[in-house]
Amino acid sequence: MSSGSPRDEAHVRRLAEAAAWRVRLIEEGAETSEAFEAWIARDGNEAAWEQVQQPWREVGEKATSPELMAARAGALARAHRQGRRRWSSSAGGRIAAALAVVVIGASSLGGWQWYDAQPQVYRTALGERRVVPLPDGSKVSLDSRSVVRIRYTDDARRLELVSGQARFDVAKDVTRPFSVTARDQTVVATGTAFNIDLLGPKVLVTLIEGHVLVMKEPAARNAAPASAAKPRPIALNAGQQLVAAPSAPPQILIASLERTSAWEAGQLAFEDEPLSVVAARVSRYSNRPVTVAPDIAGLKLSGVFKAGDVTTFVDVVTNYLPVEAQESADGEITLKNKG
Repeated sequence: MSSGSPRDEAHVRRLAEAAAWRVRLIEEGAETSEAFEAWIARDGNEAAWEQVQQPWREVGEKATSPELMAARAGALARAHRQGRRRWSSSAGGRIAAALAVVVIGASSLGGWQWYDAQPQVYRTALGERRVVPLPDGSKVSLDSRSVVRIRYTDDARRLELVSGQARFDVAKDVTRPFSVTARDQTVVATGTAFNIDLLGPKVLVTLIEGHVLVMKEPAARNAAPASAAKPRPIALNAGQQLVAAPSAPPQILIASLERTSAWEAGQLAFEDEPLSVVAARVSRYSNRPVTVAPDIAGLKLSGVFKAGDVTTFVDVVTNYLPVEAQESADGEITLKNKG
C-alpha cells in the first residue's frame, strides 16, 4: 500500500512540527522564540501552525493543567517516534498523532472552551492588511506592519496592540469586558468599534461608534511617588480621538472617521497635518522610509495618497512645499528645506 504522496508527507510533517512547537512554547512559558520565528517563516509552516492552533484554542485555559500536559507529552512522544521511522505509517495515523498533541483531553473538559491561556499572536507584513475573526463574533482588522496579542478567558477578553494600527469591532458581551492595551493606555469596551494607532511615541485612540473608557496604566513600580494621584479614566464618544503622548497630558480631539478608516481601503488621508506625522504614516507601508528634517517637521500637508506609493507622495511634497528630497543608497528618503 502506498504511504502517500510527497505533498501529504510534507503536510503531515509540518503538522507534527507545529504540534511540537505548541507544546514546547507552553512548557517554556513563552509566546515565541527566534527558533520558532525561523520555523514559521518557512513555506507552508504558518498554515500548519494555524491548523494546530484552532483545536488548542478551543481546549481553553485548562490546556495547561498537569493532566492534559502529561497526556499531550505522551502524544508528542508518539509523534516523535513516528518521525524517527521517517513517517512510514498511514497518513491518517500520522495526522491523528500530530493533532492528538493539541486536542487530547478535550472531552474531559465538558465541551470546548475559549482561547488558550497563552496569548495568540497575529502579525502583518509590509503592505499587508488582515482581518482576524474572534470566537465571540468580534474582529480585529490589522494594518501594515502590525502585531496584536489576543487572550480570551471565561470572564475577560484581553488584547494588546504591540505595534502598528488596528481597528477593533467588538461583539457585545457585558459579562466579559473587551480591553485592548497599547503601551500605557488601555481601552475598555463591551460592544463598540474603535481604532488604535501607534504613531511614533503617541497612542491615538479613535472611537468609531459606541462608548469606551481609556485608562492610563500605572507607572512601573517605584517609578512614581506613592502619593501620586491615579489617573482618571477618560470616556470617549463616537467621533472623538484621544491623543496620548509621553510626558504630556492627554488630548481629546474631534476626529474625521473617514480619514481614520481610510487605511482599510489602502488609502492615507490627511488634512492640515504636520509633515513629520504624514511621513511617519507613509513609511509604514514602504521599505523606503521617509524622514523629515527637524526644521520642516511642522509644515502642514493635506491630501489623499495610495498606501505604499512613496514616489507620488515625494513628488507632491516637493512640488507644493519648499522641500527637496534626498535618497540614500539604501533607499531611505530624507525631506529637507529647499532653501
